[in-house]
Amino acid sequence: MTDLNENRIFSFSDGCWEALSGAGSREAAQIGRRLAGSFRRIHMGCDQFSQLHLLYALCSGASERGSEVWLCENTDLPSLRFGGRITGADCTVFVHGNGLRLLIFGRDGFPLPSENLREIASSQADRPSKEPGAIRSVTSFKNIYVSNIADNAGGRRASLSAGISCGSRSVRSLWLEFFTGSDDELVFQISEEGMRVNAYSSRIGFISGEKLTIAYACQVAARGETVWLPEEIHFAADSLKGDIRRFPEDSVPPAAAAQRFLTDPLFMCVELASDRERLLRTVSELPGMATVRREVALQPGASLSGRTELSAENGRIIAQPSGRGRILVIAQSASMEAASELCADWCQRLRRAPSK
Repeated sequence: MTDLNENRIFSFSDGCWEALSGAGSREAAQIGRRLAGSFRRIHMGCDQFSQLHLLYALCSGASERGSEVWLCENTDLPSLRFGGRITGADCTVFVHGNGLRLLIFGRDGFPLPSENLREIASSQADRPSKEPGAIRSVTSFKNIYVSNIADNAGGRRASLSAGISCGSRSVRSLWLEFFTGSDDELVFQISEEGMRVNAYSSRIGFISGEKLTIAYACQVAARGETVWLPEEIHFAADSLKGDIRRFPEDSVPPAAAAQRFLTDPLFMCVELASDRERLLRTVSELPGMATVRREVALQPGASLSGRTELSAENGRIIAQPSGRGRILVIAQSASMEAASELCADWCQRLRRAPSK
């Protein structure tokens, strides 16, 4: 039996369980068994035929321990995540990349925290269930997903003027259901299989995904509604008008899970771009904010236990473990230059953090 130990072959970050080397179907089946120890209904999918052997192994392992599995062989991540809500899945798993790399989301649609993934990986795989769980094959939820967003946008389809830049063909096709893809004045830049989006405006320049999220939050707050934002969203959001509340990544309240814009960039951007002038005006009125992320390797003997938040004179630092011997450092400040300097400074300090 292969030891599912991070020091051997696996690395974890929020929402991502990735093999460091040489893992295949056997390891995938064991991951499936361990996921089944925590989740009774699992929605799984992949976007490439070359990943099918890993997908089948995951499903087999989960079913062996009694979990009910919904299997989607050829799909995109946004549609799969939406489908997980429809099937009532406890978690959604997407096989992505050339190796064994899994993107994992909870019932609330948010990526599972890395600490949760480590706990699952270290759990013991019990004996097979007396009654194996069913494996149900389903087609992609793409059409249902697209129709749902269109219904929320008053039936609008392929009429919003904006350029689309995306390396994933399947994700790009989703966005072209709503955007012309041929406008240079406003361009959406989609990455991470549709999980992240930035924008560029010829009028105001680069607009980070964080600013897009906060711009949407401003519109929700202007309607008198309570807005929930993750703790790691830029601290400048706390100065906005309205009822703004924060939540930690490992404890998502139901009210936050109901805010679709936090987990569905396409939905959010369709809503924002339906009134381009309001979008650009809102972004222009936001306070200065910039965030820099950097992953660094710790020196031998150094460690960081859990998430750490630090206040600096010109910003905020968030540091958290990110796989074997690494930490993720997030620096926030009023400008990109200040955030970059802050990040570089604290990367050097934290990588030498003494072990505890």
